[in-house]
Amino acid sequence: MFTFGTSAYLKMISLNAKPQRTEVRKRLIPSDDPYDFHRSLRPLANRMLAKGEDVESVFESASRISATPERNSVQAGLRTLLLWRDVHTADLFEVKPHTHTSPQEIFRVKFTADFGTIIDGKRCGVHLWNTKKPVIDARFSTATLSIIREFYPELDGLAVLSLIDSSLIWSSDETAYADLGRRLMTRLENVILSVEEEIRDSGRDRPSPPSHPTPII
Repeated sequence: MFTFGTSAYLKMISLNAKPQRTEVRKRLIPSDDPYDFHRSLRPLANRMLAKGEDVESVFESASRISATPERNSVQAGLRTLLLWRDVHTADLFEVKPHTHTSPQEIFRVKFTADFGTIIDGKRCGVHLWNTKKPVIDARFSTATLSIIREFYPELDGLAVLSLIDSSLIWSSDETAYADLGRRLMTRLENVILSVEEEIRDSGRDRPSPPSHPTPII
């Protein structure tokens, strides 16, 4: 069983059928050194928000990212986050992570809130999204958040903050959304099992996962 980080899972369920199967195959037959395009954003955002580090110092660190596309993406995301925080100035608090297992125990999704805050009077955990393609599926994301929301009784909701356009996607207390979220997990389980069968039929064994896998966020 492998683990998706929050953004990796939201990306997976936002993909159309064919590219989704391609991404699943990449997860089942990983490269020796998988590259996480957004690996730098979260620690820098944490330094800037949770730790209150000087903004210039954080951007100076971002400027040292060697890969130009990643550097540009991170810098743009941090600028959007700063503008968003100028409008939403409530205090921040920590939200514990939660790992959710799919119905047939084929995979796990680790939900990680980058910060907790109060938005429109609601205590919520916020996960940052900074991926241009695919475009995040708001309905599917709401469904996923609505499943995980059940494990945070101390909060009024969960949200994904898109650093692409500053939009917020919220969880919902409507049962229909949680039901959809579970169906999406089952659908992805079926895709994973199907791709695994293709790999076996092709004579290529699935490699053993690392002993302590780190979810790609």
